[in-house]
This record gives sequence, C-alpha cells and structure tokens, in this order.
Amino acid sequence: SASWLLYYAALHQDVQRRMQEELDAVLGGRPPTFEDLSRLTYTRMVIDETLRLNTPAWQTMRGVVEDDVIDGYPLPAGAGVYLNFYTLHRHPEFWPDPERFDPERFTPQQVAARHRSAYQPFATGPRNCIGKHFARTELHVIAAMVLQSHRLRLAPGPEIRPKPLITLCPDPGVRLLLEPR
Repeated sequence: SASWLLYYAALHQDVQRRMQEELDAVLGGRPPTFEDLSRLTYTRMVIDETLRLNTPAWQTMRGVVEDDVIDGYPLPAGAGVYLNFYTLHRHPEFWPDPERFDPERFTPQQVAARHRSAYQPFATGPRNCIGKHFARTELHVIAAMVLQSHRLRLAPGPEIRPKPLITLCPDPGVRLLLEPR
C-alpha cells in the first residue's frame, strides 16, 4: 500500500502539493506523533482513496452458516461466498467515475452520504483485518516522513498496473524520483 500511496502522490502533483501544504502546517518539519495523525485529514483522504483503488486484500471468501436469500439468490448453508472488494470499490452506484483518483470522495460529507459497506479495504465485521489500524498509521507516517522532505516524480518506465496476487502489487513495481524540497 505504501508503494501505491507514493505512486499516486507522484502521479497527481496537485494532490502531492496539497498533502505537503498540510504536512508543513501541521508538523512544521518535525516527525509526526500519533496525536498529529488525526489532524492530517487530507492525507487520510489520499490514503483512503489509494486503498479504494488498490485494496491490499482485494478478495476473500466467507462460508454461509445457515440457509439465506440475498437479493433473490438462495444461499444454502455450507456454500462459499466470494467477495471481491476490487470490483465493489469500482461499483458506479457508489463511486461515480470509479477509475479516477479523487481523494475528495472521502470528505466527511461524501462518506456520510455513501452506504457504509461500499468501502471495505480491510473487510468488515468480526473478521476484519486485525492490522487495519497499524496499516493506516504506518501509511500516515510514511507519507509524512517522505513528503515533508521530498518531491516525488515518476521515473520513466512502463505503465504500472495492479498485479492480483494475495495482495494487489504494483507491476512491474513503482520507480520514483525523489528531489529534496
């Protein structure tokens, strides 16, 4: 996820500048503390949009415990249900222009207006990812430490595409040019 975050920051220079302005205003060049992270609201929106487009755990399965019917489809007990977060996060009912990178999708107003299950980068319910808070904290800290001191640009090379393995890996890998700020 850190590779994707830095990739999108380099690809979208306007987003990168706005993140750097927020980091400068909140941190003033010092390392972030845990208390600072809640004040990095635009950075959080960029992280959320990155996770929407390239959810690390992009698919999972669940077992049906008892007979059920969902949207007219019978699900017998013992059946496996395949959940694909990659396609959920691109469903046009929830995400207009779903392939476009747009952190503004995660303003408090936009989040409140959207179905709560439309965004599941770490799954949901009792079987959600135990590491989700650590992952979000880690992404905030990485963004703060890298973008406070550097401007990012994409290095020349082939187009980056998601490679669906256990996680969605950037293929052939993210190559960045870092320039001191």
